[in-house]
Amino acid sequence: MSNIHAVLASISMPSEVLDLLRCRLTVIEKGLDTLSVHLASERAQGVVEALEMLKVLKPVDIESLYLAVEDAVQVRIKALML
Repeated sequence: MSNIHAVLASISMPSEVLDLLRCRLTVIEKGLDTLSVHLASERAQGVVEALEMLKVLKPVDIESLYLAVEDAVQVRIKALML
């Protein structure tokens, strides 16, 4: 289980939001090149930013989501570079 999957599992949020974040994660994990990974990352971070602005999650959970998305991006980019 990647870091972001663990983070998603640990945060209580509406299933629709969870599904959207999982979808964004899948796009990152399956990115065919670094550009598509970075674009998917921007979309995922946009969802997290919206959650932050709406104050629907605790600040610590928001930070965990941002870090987990970044971790997923780094893992995928590293895999693409091999």
